[in-house]
Amino acid sequence: MVARTVDQASRVMQHEQNDVIYREKSKKSDPPADESNAKGNWKSRKQLHLIRKIFHALAGVAMAGVYQSILTREQTLWIFGTMFTLLGLGEYIRLKFPNHILSRIAMWIMQALARTYEMKHATGMIYFVTGVLICVGFFPKKVAVLSILFLAIGDPCASTCGITWGYLGPKFSNGKSLVGFLGGVLSCAITTFLFYYGETGLSPSLFLVSLLGGFSGGITELLCGRVVEGSGGPIDIDDNLAVPVGSGFLFYLGLQFFPSFL
Repeated sequence: MVARTVDQASRVMQHEQNDVIYREKSKKSDPPADESNAKGNWKSRKQLHLIRKIFHALAGVAMAGVYQSILTREQTLWIFGTMFTLLGLGEYIRLKFPNHILSRIAMWIMQALARTYEMKHATGMIYFVTGVLICVGFFPKKVAVLSILFLAIGDPCASTCGITWGYLGPKFSNGKSLVGFLGGVLSCAITTFLFYYGETGLSPSLFLVSLLGGFSGGITELLCGRVVEGSGGPIDIDDNLAVPVGSGFLFYLGLQFFPSFL
């Protein structure tokens, strides 16, 4: 009788011990509730994320339009420089103190626009403003405006085409597709054509410059991007920075053969 009681008690203790071990393993393997819920609302790079693309396009077109029509270079650098400082401070607080109330508010606001990898890394917006500042500071005004438009229009078009129809053609080793690349080239070429058409009218040079703009934007978008979630690169630079700076540089070099478009 005593032996049976001891045996039963031993089994109960073993069962409780196993239960404790199981719960500890579950805690280690399962993500925190807040992080899991947050990831459920955030989009990965392979998802279309239409709201982000619309915001991306509107913000870029607004920046380019303001610089083209209203502000001088100095005024633009001062305003966007202030924006960069505020964004940089906000990103530092969000990443350095993730449990701070301001960080939690920022995370809640950002989930409508940001990607999953931006939960623990700098968001694309800080790179976006940095790219705009470099273009405004170093390129002639027309080149700077178009390089910002390549980012605002060409990059979302390339991404949308690649995500939606990329399966129709070959894919490159960095995860991007030929369809996405062609979508970027076409959208940047059309943007360049419309930008110059009112000034120059139809001419062979306009078509050549439009092609130059298309390939300047498309090639940079194809080759650049942060390496996350199994895609990106081969140049590991955020495309919000790489596209305006890289495409602007290529476009500026090409325009040496078409100086009237500078």
